[in-house]
Amino acid sequence: MRIIVVLLFFISLALAHQTSMTPSGAELFWANTNVPVKISTNTTDLSAVQIVNIISDSMNQWNQNSPAQILNSSSSTNKIEFVSDFPYGSAVLGLTELSYNSNGAIQKASILLNDDYTFKANPGLYLAGEVYLGDVVTHEIGHLFGLSHSEVLNSSMFYSSYSGQSSLSSDDKSGIRAKYGQNYGTITGFVKGGSSIGVLGVHVQAISRNTGESIGAISDETGSFVVSGLDLNDSYYIYTSPIKNPNSLPGYFANVQNEFCPGSYVGSFFSPCGREFDGRPTPINLTVTNPTVDVGTISINCALRSDQEYSYQKLQSNFTPITIFDFAMENRHEMSFVGWFRKTTNSTWSTSDIFKVDLETFNVTGTEKKIKFDLIAFPFGTQREFQMSIYKNGNASPIATKTLSFIPLTQTYTNDMSVTLPLSPTMSENNFEIHVKSKRLGSSLVAMTFPAAYEFSNDAYLPFLINISLMENVNSTLRPVIDTEAVLSDNESCLDAPFTYSISKTDPQESPATIGDDQTVAAASCGSIDPPQDGPGSSMPIMGIGFLLLLFLTNSFKGRKKFLS
Repeated sequence: MRIIVVLLFFISLALAHQTSMTPSGAELFWANTNVPVKISTNTTDLSAVQIVNIISDSMNQWNQNSPAQILNSSSSTNKIEFVSDFPYGSAVLGLTELSYNSNGAIQKASILLNDDYTFKANPGLYLAGEVYLGDVVTHEIGHLFGLSHSEVLNSSMFYSSYSGQSSLSSDDKSGIRAKYGQNYGTITGFVKGGSSIGVLGVHVQAISRNTGESIGAISDETGSFVVSGLDLNDSYYIYTSPIKNPNSLPGYFANVQNEFCPGSYVGSFFSPCGREFDGRPTPINLTVTNPTVDVGTISINCALRSDQEYSYQKLQSNFTPITIFDFAMENRHEMSFVGWFRKTTNSTWSTSDIFKVDLETFNVTGTEKKIKFDLIAFPFGTQREFQMSIYKNGNASPIATKTLSFIPLTQTYTNDMSVTLPLSPTMSENNFEIHVKSKRLGSSLVAMTFPAAYEFSNDAYLPFLINISLMENVNSTLRPVIDTEAVLSDNESCLDAPFTYSISKTDPQESPATIGDDQTVAAASCGSIDPPQDGPGSSMPIMGIGFLLLLFLTNSFKGRKKFLS
């Protein structure tokens, strides 16, 4: 028995999240957005009550954030069931089959769960061959709605298994909103290099000022991208980087290249020409009155762009504080700054980077005002442990310190951190220093922080983003003060990556791949699957979307125990 995976389906690049398409280019969708599904409890791993409760929780994760709804129905032909002797390969945790018509309207769906694994009742990290049921089901329900895989690291639709996938990220929420038509914010643009040449397959992440989370999109062969489903009254910072694992994406991206520099192009933040080396990315502000912004051209870059004075300080034995936000000079209500640390094997704390914030001219009268400091590193795959300490008015001891945070729900860590502090009514007292130091994140902590850590590890320079937001309390709700003055200026006149050349998307009908049933697959692919001879099947077109566990297989698999019995 073999599985034939033919990568037939285009990716829609007009949505914030990747969505699945028919061979003719029609988007897969449910015409009736109330989708009934029958839950089967045919596994010995968990009780029927546990299974129904966990799957219901996964359904609610989507229902609370989606115009489309998935409903438990004992009479539906759509189903979620456990399958022993899983016919789609030992590395596949779960697979979603979608039958659809020529217009892309989904007619029937089946989520198949590989019962050769041991499904657990509680979130957390487990041995190979074991996995929390909710992590798999939440991911597969995204496929059932017609979403494809993501490279956003905390997304439930991330292509490999990790603890915490049972909860939706901002990336997942924006994807389902955009797909089923809710009105939210949108950022559009083109990613280019060289002589104004569009780049296929750039991972474009919009980093939220409010949450620090990432919402992703991938550019098409013209370089065009659209990030949709974004929350309003927020601002976003654009970070572009090469796709880390093209094999996890459909065949559209099989031709993706990144050798457009003397080496590969690297992750970098969008800054306007003339300010590309001051380390201050451009905020894109989305409001109710301005929900859509076209940023124009964004350049891929051959090096991380940061402030030249800051980079000079990084070469010195002592770091002289640098001012990154002076309200009198900027007259804006938020500012961000790109920092970095070198990739080292040293497990001791580095010398601190010291950043100064001067708010002496900021008017604090009227509503209560606060300042929010964020250190954002997780979305960029920066595998460092950070410590951020805030000092006020030259005080000898910090008034706030943050370090690596443990998340009990998922039994994992995050190296992002946030501090919110009140501003003094005396304007002259609102001067701050931010001290940031880091050290190598140990291998055990890496495993408990980043999914697919090896693939997402950056090379020589590990970036982080300091974001400073001025906040106000309005009707007992703390909200950001949004700048409405446009400051956009694109990169058309300062493009980097001189060796960029045009890349065409792959013709998906010319990209068959055969995967043996005894092969451990490195990543998931979305495509049409010719069902195994004795496996699930249908005479209707089927789109099968697999979910793979990127862990070594062990003898703890129930299927292997069966062979020994």
